Amino acid sequence: MDHSRDSATIPLAVAASVLTGLLVGCSGSGTPEVVEEVSASTNYTTITGSLIVGDPSPVAPTAEVPPLVIPTLPDGLGGARASGSSSVGVTEVNVSGSSAVEYRLAGNGSVSYTVRYVDEAVRYGTSEPLAVPGKSVLQVDLSGASAESDDSFAPYTGPERIRVGADSAVVSVDFLADPDGISQSFIAVSTDRPEFTVTTTENPAAVIVTIAS
Repeated sequence: MDHSRDSATIPLAVAASVLTGLLVGCSGSGTPEVVEEVSASTNYTTITGSLIVGDPSPVAPTAEVPPLVIPTLPDGLGGARASGSSSVGVTEVNVSGSSAVEYRLAGNGSVSYTVRYVDEAVRYGTSEPLAVPGKSVLQVDLSGASAESDDSFAPYTGPERIRVGADSAVVSVDFLADPDGISQSFIAVSTDRPEFTVTTTENPAAVIVTIAS
């Protein structure tokens, strides 16, 4: 009997097995052969948008007034607080029912929002996480919403944490106003990253985050 063919196939089979092991072991350096399954409860949804509040256009003068001679300021010195610039702020934070959080806005200008789940509630400019109750944390960023009033609205002054019933979809809401124009809010959710929607209204101007329950 001729054993040469059988003895040649054994090393080939071993080589194929070793090659397969190398491909799986080196998957981090290229396209992985085996994709790790992600839990069905993981929610990486991010919702962004913007809302025009009031009338951000400058008001036209009612009478002919000779212009003042004002020297031109270097770039960067005018800033967001320059005369004639618009200003928007959050005036109310309300929990409607057990699953919707409303951020009421006032003033004149544009606000952008970003809503997404995060692993921890960490305030901008800090590294210490905020202890938030609930199984998951939904972060709401309102860019363009200032904590400083321009006499056209009264900004929200608290409480910093709104507590809701333990049997609600929303456990609590933290609102952290930032005078530099990005206000943060952390919604503590009672379940593991459920679906959510974001809607806006014009009158009154508001951003509304609703948690699926």
